[in-house]
Amino acid sequence: MVATSKRTSSRSKRSTRRRANPNDDALARLEREIPRLLRQLRANVRDLQGQVVRARADGEKRWQQAERKLKKDATQIRQRLEKKLESAIGRMRGNRKAARPIPKSKAKAMSKAKAKRSAGSAATRKAKSPKRRKNARKRSA
Repeated sequence: MVATSKRTSSRSKRSTRRRANPNDDALARLEREIPRLLRQLRANVRDLQGQVVRARADGEKRWQQAERKLKKDATQIRQRLEKKLESAIGRMRGNRKAARPIPKSKAKAMSKAKAKRSAGSAATRKAKSPKRRKNARKRSA
């Protein structure tokens, strides 16, 4: 029984020592946990690096998509502007170029009316041309 009492007394001494200095206990526990914490930290850093790489790739992809869309929109706007300018220049020169394509049925009706106008105006032009006037003077003289 004496041996048993010695064991309890040494255990009680250790437990009193722990209770007496909690900082030592915390340090001892931390020293035991440091390798595990380092492994966790390394794993977290690797995961974070992977997230950064994926975020960069995603950002680059989005940037390229936005750039493509911007170029496409700019091209469409430029083409519409060129078309409007051609139409305006044509109107200024008297070409009367339509901005939009004319339907075939309307185009036929317009060409018939244009033919009638040009036939009448050609006859009046012939009579009023300078060559005709010169020939008419020769005949009358």
